[in-house]
Amino acid sequence: MISQWVIAAALVLVGVYLLKARRSPNQQAIRRLFIVVALLGGFIAVLFPEYTNALAGFLGIGRGADLLLYSFVVFALFYAVYQYRRQLWQEKITTDLARSLTLTQAALEDFAAQHTDKKN
Repeated sequence: MISQWVIAAALVLVGVYLLKARRSPNQQAIRRLFIVVALLGGFIAVLFPEYTNALAGFLGIGRGADLLLYSFVVFALFYAVYQYRRQLWQEKITTDLARSLTLTQAALEDFAAQHTDKKN
């Protein structure tokens, strides 16, 4: 069935995104585009449910509701992966900031100690 290949491809794309290293302005633009497309798709699915059933039939899925469920699962997984990667990035930034702050404080203490010794 074509639907299995589409879902498998979506899962592979989520995996590739997980392995990708950095965020760029292009990725942010793509994410915004996905949001707009998802919103438009949602409006079309709500206003014209027969299109959802027709698309589901074309993809080899029984009903439009099943297609929406499968789509939700894929996008929920994508969102979970995105949030996990974002959390890792924030933890790295916090660790780097803490290290920099500690090194700066140590350098200031050494500087202050050297100037105190010279005055005495």
